[in-house]
Amino acid sequence: SLSMIKSNSSTKLDGPIYSRAQLANVRRVVIKAGTSVVCNPDGRFSLSRLAAIVEQIAELQLMGKECILVTSGAVGCGRRQLRKQALLGTTTRQQLTAASSSEDVA
Repeated sequence: SLSMIKSNSSTKLDGPIYSRAQLANVRRVVIKAGTSVVCNPDGRFSLSRLAAIVEQIAELQLMGKECILVTSGAVGCGRRQLRKQALLGTTTRQQLTAASSSEDVA
C-alpha cells in the first residue's frame, strides 16, 4: 500500500502524503525502498515485494504520475555476492597454499 509518499508538484504540499486523495494533486512520486524492503533476510532480492512495488508504480503511471524508485537494495544484495566471492577467494588461497606446500615436500 502507499502508506507514505512525499510530494513534488507544482502545487506545493508540505510533508508526506498519507492518502490516495492527496496523491491526486501531485505529478511526480518518489518511492524510497530500503534494503530491508527489497531484499530477503538471506540477502536475495524479494521478488514478491518487488512485484508488489512495480504493480503499484504501474497503477500510479496509469494515473499520469511520474514515478521514481530509489533504493539501496542493490547494496544489500551486492554485499551477499561480495561475501560469497571473499569466501571463494579464501578457499582458493588455502588450496593453492596446500598445493605449493605438498610440492615442496615432494
